[in-house]
Amino acid sequence: MQPIVHANTDTLSLRQLDELNALPKGTSFRLFRRCEQHLEEGRDFFYLPADEHKALINDLKASGQIYATTVNLVLLTRTGYARMQQITRGAS
Repeated sequence: MQPIVHANTDTLSLRQLDELNALPKGTSFRLFRRCEQHLEEGRDFFYLPADEHKALINDLKASGQIYATTVNLVLLTRTGYARMQQITRGAS
């Protein structure tokens, strides 16, 4: 799986996380929303609003790296993904 490089950091989109974990569409988004308060923006994830990152979002849609329905983009870093896994395991 090809990471998306943002701010000199390898990241994965929520679609890529769904595919990586063989989860139905939207599962990683729901998990992210549950964990978001415990994650640090800029370290664990990047939030890219559509009005500021339209070209990037359109390019990623065209490449299939994000869902075609994506408006604002969330990209998770390795630490953010690991943190989400840790949080969801603890909540189970």
